[in-house]
Amino acid sequence: MSLGLGLALVLLWGLAVMFFRANRIWLLYYLTGSIGLAFIIIFVGRATPLQGLMETGVATSTFLITNLMGIPARIFEADPTSLMIFVVGQFVGQDNGWTMVRVTVECSSLLETGIISGMVGFYPAWSVRKRLVLVAVGVFAAFIANIIRLAVIIWTLHFFGKDSLFIAHTIVGRAVFFVLIIAIFWYMITLPTMRVVAKKLQRDMAT
Repeated sequence: MSLGLGLALVLLWGLAVMFFRANRIWLLYYLTGSIGLAFIIIFVGRATPLQGLMETGVATSTFLITNLMGIPARIFEADPTSLMIFVVGQFVGQDNGWTMVRVTVECSSLLETGIISGMVGFYPAWSVRKRLVLVAVGVFAAFIANIIRLAVIIWTLHFFGKDSLFIAHTIVGRAVFFVLIIAIFWYMITLPTMRVVAKKLQRDMAT
């Protein structure tokens, strides 16, 4: 996508958001604003060094944690864009070897950053300050969740060998990450929304 086309789409998105807000069409305002902002953040992240920096941050943090756990691992640069690879030593019976786990956008927390920023940033029931704080907390929590997912994958590979790669990545790692992300969104969006609705119902019943 060219820069001109991208800027034009962002301008159209901004005009649509302002139109829906001015006319108090809150559902379309929220959907257009949150989805658009999520796509913008993800696109900008992938088009700039931000994605590589986030991948490097997750990779380095997980490397430090796994070494503290006594799991021998190394970090290597995968390509000129600074994508990182874990090389994990395995000691399962006689199956000594190495398995490379590449840290890509899926593990960088960039996708979660875009989604959280969009969903929380355009939530109309909260003040701007509260939304900014929640976005910061949510992005940090998603970053930690990705580190935990990678640490679980590496732990599984270390103790169960390279044959467990599919189970470690596709089943165990994703299951752990799914639970963590659901918990993040529950405490950030679902639970506060339920509290707002409950307070409104209590006021309505009291009148």
